[in-house]
Amino acid sequence: MTRNSVLVSTTASKEFKTLQKKEQDRIREKLNELAENPYDGSNRLDTKKLSETKHTYFKLRVGDYRLIYYLQEETIRVVRIAIRSDAYPWLD
Repeated sequence: MTRNSVLVSTTASKEFKTLQKKEQDRIREKLNELAENPYDGSNRLDTKKLSETKHTYFKLRVGDYRLIYYLQEETIRVVRIAIRSDAYPWLD
């Protein structure tokens, strides 16, 4: 199986850099798992489809943080990394 590439937006990168190292490590680990198999139906990564606008967005839950991403061919594009309460309002 081929590994998918992960691209992080400028916004998500800035959000990531503000987190503590422990949280950054957890997020990196989950992104590596997601890159191995983004279509895993077992939901062991706690992913969920969110909405279908220009892109079909998904969330990846990592503790209190949510990673909002969409899939584009063999690329996972992370657009937000935020605490739960701040992760969803921009989708409306």
